[in-house]
Amino acid sequence: MLGLSRTAKPDEIKNAYRQLAKTWHPDQNQGDPEAGNRFAEISHAYRLLIDPDMRLKFDNGHIDARGRKRTRPMRGFAANPFKAFKQAMASGTAASAGAAASGQPADTPGDASFEEMVSHIFGDAAAREPKQAPDRATTSRRRSQSDAPGMDEDPLDALDALFEKWKTRHKPQAAAPVSRHHVEIDLKAALTGSRAEITLADGTTVGFEVPAGTVDGAEIEVPAPAASALGPAVVTVRHRKHPTFRSLGADIHGEQTIELAEAVLGGSILFEGLDGPLRLAVPAWSGSDTVLRVQDKGLPTAGGGRGALLVHLRVVLPETPDQQLIDLMRISRKAIYV
Repeated sequence: MLGLSRTAKPDEIKNAYRQLAKTWHPDQNQGDPEAGNRFAEISHAYRLLIDPDMRLKFDNGHIDARGRKRTRPMRGFAANPFKAFKQAMASGTAASAGAAASGQPADTPGDASFEEMVSHIFGDAAAREPKQAPDRATTSRRRSQSDAPGMDEDPLDALDALFEKWKTRHKPQAAAPVSRHHVEIDLKAALTGSRAEITLADGTTVGFEVPAGTVDGAEIEVPAPAASALGPAVVTVRHRKHPTFRSLGADIHGEQTIELAEAVLGGSILFEGLDGPLRLAVPAWSGSDTVLRVQDKGLPTAGGGRGALLVHLRVVLPETPDQQLIDLMRISRKAIYV
């Protein structure tokens, strides 16, 4: 813009600017409508070149003559990265071969060929693909469209083609269907943990662990054997019916009968829990809706604790008639009606 060389010094830039500014100043060229634009361009160029940082960015191609940041080159107007990579790998391989012949260790990154790089990234099948001669008509058409020297093919198109080739050789296999099974365990096994077995569709028997604290209805995923083509199995664990207890989550519910005297006066009873006998206190005046709750006597929980044991009391009469009890009830009834 100022007619200077790339090595012009600041004094040369100032002198050139003064001469051109005087020549193209709008006041000196009132009849020329382009004088204002020309003067503005000269001013922009001067401010850009007189600033060392701006001048360095301009010389490196980072900004244009107006100080605006240059955009990235559009697709098709840059050197082919695959061609440059192949040339670099070829030169590196030649250097490695020369070093081997002279007995010197090779210290270049060319120890691997381009085909070996492709094999490492995309698999052996892509590297073994036979090379085909390029279509001259297609190559000529690409060069005429991009008009970029040294550009023999669009690098993104080459990458797309290579990726499509890789996908045809690495098609994901359809996941094997999941099979579902059911097993029953007793409450003792749920308390302490155990092992169980299932039979897969091909007749294979697979054993698996049932952790302590497995609640009724829990699901356990069991992977198929390595040699089997079947998918994983999902096993639903159910608690087998117990004569005394029933489970509800990690809590265990049971029943205990007491006599009328114990219900009225209170006392203590011996209750057989899942993991041993327990001495339980019965409050006075307990009815059939009374529940005795004992903490940490249920099934193990994920947090390391245990659920609760809940004992439901049931008041029963003696097996044989008790005359004293009969007389007491009669006296009580007469007292009510008197």
